[in-house]
Amino acid sequence: MLTRFDVRSSRVKGISFHKTRPWVLCGLHNGTVQIWDYRVNTSVDKYDEHSGAVRGVDFHDTQPLFVSGGDDYLVKVWNYKARRSLFTLKGHMDYVRSTFFHHEQPWIVSSSDDFTVRIWNWQNRSSLACLPGHTHYVMCARFHPRDDIVVSASLDRTIRVWDISSLRVRKQQPGIAQDLLGTSDVGLKYSLEGHDKGVNWVCFHPTQPLIASASDDRTVRVWRISSTTCTEEVQLRGHTNNVSCVVYTKDYLVSNGEDRTIRVWDVKTRCSVMLFRRESDRYWMLAALLEKNLLAAGHDSGVHVFKLFRERPASTMNGNVLHYVHGNVLHSYNMESKTESKFSLSRNLHPPLTLSCNPVDNMAVVFYDKDGGCASTLTIPKPGCTVDADVKKRLGILAALFYAPNKCAFLDKNKNIILCNAHGDGEKVIKHEKNLKALFPGPAGYILRQTEEGMELFHVAQQSVAAEVPITETKYVVWDKDFTKVAFLGITTVHVMTRRLRSITFFSEPSIRIKSAAFDEQRNILYYTTSDHLKYCNLRNGECGIIQCLPSPIYLVRASGDTVWALSRNGKVVVMELNNPELNFKLKLQQQAYRDVIKIIRQKQLRGQALVGYLHKHGHDEVALYLVSDPLTRFNLAVECGAMDVAKTAALELNQPALWRRLAEAATSYGDIHLALLAHTKTGNFHGASFLSLITGNMSALDHMVNTVRDENFGLHYGMYLDDAHQRVKTLTNTGQLPLAYVAAKSTGLDELAASLLEKMDPDVAERMRQTEVKVRLEAPTVTPVTDNWPMLQVEESVFSRFLREPNLLSGAGVGIEEEEYAEAGAGWDDVDGLPNSDDGSGGLDGVEGSEAAEGDGWGDDLEIEIPAEQTAGGVEGAPYVVPTERPPLTQHWVETSSFPAFHVAAGSFSTALGLLRRQIGLGDPAPLKTHMLDLWATVNASRPSWLIPSAMFPLTTYPSEEQRGAASHSPLLPDYIPQLTERLRSGYSAFVGGHFADAQLHFVTALHQAVFTTCRGEKQFTTLREIVTTASEYARALNVQLHCRSTDGASKLSLELSLYFTHFKLQRNHLALALGQAMSKAYKLKNLKIAASVARRLLDQDPPKQKAAQASAIVAEAERNPTDAEPVDYDERNPFVLCSVSHRPMYKGTVDPIRCGYCFSPAMPKHKGEICPVCRIAFLGADCSGLANRT
Repeated sequence: MLTRFDVRSSRVKGISFHKTRPWVLCGLHNGTVQIWDYRVNTSVDKYDEHSGAVRGVDFHDTQPLFVSGGDDYLVKVWNYKARRSLFTLKGHMDYVRSTFFHHEQPWIVSSSDDFTVRIWNWQNRSSLACLPGHTHYVMCARFHPRDDIVVSASLDRTIRVWDISSLRVRKQQPGIAQDLLGTSDVGLKYSLEGHDKGVNWVCFHPTQPLIASASDDRTVRVWRISSTTCTEEVQLRGHTNNVSCVVYTKDYLVSNGEDRTIRVWDVKTRCSVMLFRRESDRYWMLAALLEKNLLAAGHDSGVHVFKLFRERPASTMNGNVLHYVHGNVLHSYNMESKTESKFSLSRNLHPPLTLSCNPVDNMAVVFYDKDGGCASTLTIPKPGCTVDADVKKRLGILAALFYAPNKCAFLDKNKNIILCNAHGDGEKVIKHEKNLKALFPGPAGYILRQTEEGMELFHVAQQSVAAEVPITETKYVVWDKDFTKVAFLGITTVHVMTRRLRSITFFSEPSIRIKSAAFDEQRNILYYTTSDHLKYCNLRNGECGIIQCLPSPIYLVRASGDTVWALSRNGKVVVMELNNPELNFKLKLQQQAYRDVIKIIRQKQLRGQALVGYLHKHGHDEVALYLVSDPLTRFNLAVECGAMDVAKTAALELNQPALWRRLAEAATSYGDIHLALLAHTKTGNFHGASFLSLITGNMSALDHMVNTVRDENFGLHYGMYLDDAHQRVKTLTNTGQLPLAYVAAKSTGLDELAASLLEKMDPDVAERMRQTEVKVRLEAPTVTPVTDNWPMLQVEESVFSRFLREPNLLSGAGVGIEEEEYAEAGAGWDDVDGLPNSDDGSGGLDGVEGSEAAEGDGWGDDLEIEIPAEQTAGGVEGAPYVVPTERPPLTQHWVETSSFPAFHVAAGSFSTALGLLRRQIGLGDPAPLKTHMLDLWATVNASRPSWLIPSAMFPLTTYPSEEQRGAASHSPLLPDYIPQLTERLRSGYSAFVGGHFADAQLHFVTALHQAVFTTCRGEKQFTTLREIVTTASEYARALNVQLHCRSTDGASKLSLELSLYFTHFKLQRNHLALALGQAMSKAYKLKNLKIAASVARRLLDQDPPKQKAAQASAIVAEAERNPTDAEPVDYDERNPFVLCSVSHRPMYKGTVDPIRCGYCFSPAMPKHKGEICPVCRIAFLGADCSGLANRT
């Protein structure tokens, strides 16, 4: 059984699958109807209008409807889009047992404990027919999938077949009289007797004239129906209690019952081929979705959706030939000739899990994972032949594959690797201390081994581990064609790595399963499929996208460019030619193939704001401008890329003050003063406009604004810069500042105006002003206005703008865009002799040979100027100056090419560093890392102070060695944190011994945080760092327990338990002795002598001081006399356990599967998934992550 969905609820009495959506409808015993999405394991909706148990539910095939019947005697029709009940059909007088829609007609059939079967018309909401005749409860009634018959099953031990063909032609008249008395339009066709007890369920075969029934006599019976008779054909026995339900699948009959089992029957052999059992739940209902080979079973505590067999064909590539197994047939498909050969294999109930081929011979090993595991080694015959009868089988095998030419490897049930040749000779057993879980193929001579700790690349000949990575959940492994990259596929995650198992990228699908993957043989792309989509991942930057939807799941086997080969679930090879302009556009953009980018834009194949956001994010705003028409979006993009004319057009169209203010700032920064003045004027920001007029010397514009704006403060402030004394005196006079107006007039030689101002003042004030000495103001210098825009850099025109402005450039053949100007010039000089003369003589050379004759004497540029030799190699005279393109800073190279968070921090790109940490360690709370990030950035970056200009910042880098100088780039000069980390551990040890537990914990946690940004330059440093992180994590966990223990009552049971748990951490010998002494003392004080003696014996093994040894010996002696515990505690030292880092409760082996922190690997109970780890305080518990990248 392959369980797809399992949920806990009340007892499930009715189940139905939706035909197209991934939904299952459940009727519960508590009166609730639920819809579950079994693909993403979530509840879609819930309905609570029934007042009793809901026993019958069914989805309509085409309409958004479902029907339900319950113990309240009602049949209800619901609309799940409107999320409400549409109407209720009343007529039954007892519990309704089952309800089903007709596949074509607007009919519903229902069965009831009132001994009747009713057929309803749900369109006019009336009863069509009432079928009496049963003498006991009618447990089930169903329509035939094609014919006009109904079958019903009753506790009166009979099965009745009814003919309803008259209902198709009879027009229903309104009224209920016939419903009460029954109708003569429906006649009884057959009455089947044979069951010894009541019949609980009945169903039709989807294609054959068969009926299956389930009964309380513990049998399942199959009946063959014909035009004249219906006879019992097969009787299936095996259930040990009442059989509740039975359904047909494509090849088998499935039943369940109150004996807590599901049985799969082969009708041909009349035996049970599969058995599934639940320990405490009785089964009540079954439903089948034949299109997807799904089954659903309802039991006492919920429902689960499952499949009987694996539908993924086992396959492998051998050169250009695809070998795969489907339906006990071995297929060989040649991808070049598109021919296929088929060979029959021995019959197996379960399909194989893996298929591996010998790379130099037509041999294959087929592995079946059922019945303890079995591997069959066989020779693939030539077309037209059968499989060789000499098939060698091995039992008790957990994995099988070819790891080199003519060499096989098997994983036996003892977790040992057995090596032999292709014929099974020369066996050699390799025993391992680690618990191996599976084997996967690798490069020639290598095997990928899956252990409980991760994946290992194992060199078979040397029997050594070449590389390892902590990825524990791996279902499939996919290599590229050259075995240089590998993808580890989990249920919802994909880790892409190099051959040396160094991370390239990591991505996940949080709500859907990943089915398969294949590397593109031409591009750095990984294609992968989910249940519903074909997707891609760009391995260069980790970006993922959807290519197309899939009507049914497929399994990729090969990809080359835009061609993908895949296998379907029905064993067919699917060749898909992809049309994915989005992926091609992104790749061409990364490769700077600008000609192809422009062509894709002109073809108008791209749509959507997501693509515009992508271009903006990656700095291609000028490209995004040609893909959007929304004026606001165009304005934002134009401001970002400096297209001021486009921004102005969009701002005039929108005419919003906020946009004008932003445009004014952008125009000022780009030096477009005219546009900035316009933008300031549009928003009424006269201060900004006046300031620009002032600094550019445009005094006329400043004078106009001073005279226009009705603001005395504004006029006085900016009027000071104008040589207009009358205006200044007038402003001061109007504001009542007569003394200041007098001084202004006097200083500028306006004596008459000054005298008139004295007359307006008080006599005392006027007298004081006459006595005040006023100096004549010097004449202001003449300002030279600069009314043009500020000088802007004459940079080279954007290639996108040039191509869109000159479409004929797109038709140039064979010339790359990057070399366009030089290539065209070179072609012209080389072909000068072959150019034809034009009719007017202006385009030809008049027969003059050689390139020197291309220019005549009449140009008037024959100046007698001696040019220095070093200048003759310069550019063309008179050509415009092109500013050279600025190379990106070195820090940008670190961000774009490195997956080390420390490199991103050194470059100052904190956001991308945190993004890497989220993918690598499951970062949840970055706040504790802030100080370390700032310290690292300050350490790597240096400042060169300057006097008149801003100080210059530059990063400190390493210098590559001579052998790496051509390929390697400069790396940041990161500090060596390992000595600091070692010193922190020593400080933590000292605080631990001194009993300062809070200080000790701070040291260890700080060491964990600083280790995040520590890089290793070799195997020795990497091993040291890993030991430091492991030790700091272990001590931090232990101190959390100790601080929890100190916060409780010392004489309490909880305090004793925590002190006992404290002794099971991996501490140093002297530290463990302290922990054991504390636990021994607490146990002895609480009269738990048996536990105290056990701890004392452990303490004696640590060679403690004499005083402690004497106390321990005395406790052991006393416990031998009285081996009792006064108070039981939750502690069993003989049962291995790990301690939950959150609740500090033990998780004993075999009882719970703990989750781990993504960084420090601290264990916790699964219910704490998604919480911040209390040990390292930065990462999520249970996060899917690829592991910290810190090894250079």
